[in-house]
Amino acid sequence: MDRYDLVIIGGGPAGYVPAIRAAQLGRRVAVAEEEEIGGTCLNRGCIPTKTLVASTTLLRDSQTARRFGLEGSLSFSWDKLSRRKDMVVKRLRKGVEAHLKHLGIEVFNTHAVLKNPGEVMVGDKLLEAENVLLSPGSLPLRPGPFAVDGVQTSRDVLSWDTLPESLIIVGGGVIGCEFASIFASLGVEITIVEMLPSILPGIDDDIRQVVHNSLKRSGVRIHTENAAESVEVSEKDAEVIMADGMRLSAGRILVSTGRRARTEGLNLSAAGVEFTFSGIQTDENQMTNLKGVYAAGDVTGKWQLAHAGSAQALAAVDHMFGRGDRKINPDTMPGCIFTSPEIAVVGPGQDEWEERGVSVRTGISRYIANGKAVGMNETEGFVKIIAREQDDAVIGVQIVGADASSLVGEAVLAVNLGVKASEIGEMIHPHPTLSELYMEAGESFGAGAIHG
Repeated sequence: MDRYDLVIIGGGPAGYVPAIRAAQLGRRVAVAEEEEIGGTCLNRGCIPTKTLVASTTLLRDSQTARRFGLEGSLSFSWDKLSRRKDMVVKRLRKGVEAHLKHLGIEVFNTHAVLKNPGEVMVGDKLLEAENVLLSPGSLPLRPGPFAVDGVQTSRDVLSWDTLPESLIIVGGGVIGCEFASIFASLGVEITIVEMLPSILPGIDDDIRQVVHNSLKRSGVRIHTENAAESVEVSEKDAEVIMADGMRLSAGRILVSTGRRARTEGLNLSAAGVEFTFSGIQTDENQMTNLKGVYAAGDVTGKWQLAHAGSAQALAAVDHMFGRGDRKINPDTMPGCIFTSPEIAVVGPGQDEWEERGVSVRTGISRYIANGKAVGMNETEGFVKIIAREQDDAVIGVQIVGADASSLVGEAVLAVNLGVKASEIGEMIHPHPTLSELYMEAGESFGAGAIHG
């Protein structure tokens, strides 16, 4: 029986990242991953979808070339877009695999289960571990009526050989809206069905309304407050029957109603790990109810974000081998939504803070008043700083607009360091840049934003 300082079940961002850190600390590490290193994020989620976003963004930009004094436009080949997507994924995966090998991390490409605390069965081999980290990830949810042949999930979509002429997306959350933006840009007729009052729940209404309007202008039909109750799928098309009796038909149906923690097939109950349908229960150090057994990533049911999973896993490694003072603060967690335009947030939004009973002030700076944005022909959207009224500390930022995913980095620093909103307005930002949007939003906490 081989002995390790750390054995990790799952090779996604909550698996390979802590493996690298533990190896950097001189520990003997093994990772068991039955599919591909990189997990859902690298192989079937973040990376392939954002590679497609890059292609469709360039395509959309070409369609407005005349506004830049240019002539001509681009066309696309789904086959070539797919090949580039696969090439990017393969390149990154090979890079991670090479890094693991360089650090001496043993990778087992097989199914693994937790036999007991300190013991992991990897295929037919028993590994002894001082510490075990459970990071098996999550799986797409397929509610009862949609658990039928022919209904597509996000995983299926990324392996399509051809595009449908039309697509119904059941679920208007992050995954559904991102795919709606991608495929609408490629000429697919899109219909989103969302049972809640609006798409993108959890995002402030003024932010999500910008994306709602943008999707509608691109031809996406959006049905809210109307649940999809059943589906009928044939070789030629698919139909969704709504709660009010309305019938919607399209070439294919994509169900994007969320993901569930992958807790089955790991022997958790027999090993004594406490978990619910939502996920494995952990303390502030990511430790389960069993000493030496930790969990991180989607399986904990807290966030379905690659960077959150990596952060949780790094906190677990710090508790195993370091000072143990690295903690996860939910109120500083950032997130990005790669719709058109993009959304990026850090910390709870204005709506949530007010629901908590916290008095806040907000400062807004609009893209249309930013010189760089006007030159880019990206005038849609705004930056909103949310500050606690009692001390002016920035406790949240929400952005909707071009390059929001890159701009949010400055907001992450502000929220984590407790910077005062008015101080941001006094910090000199380079001109002309989109980063000035932060400065202008900060200025509104003082005498007022210079450019409005």
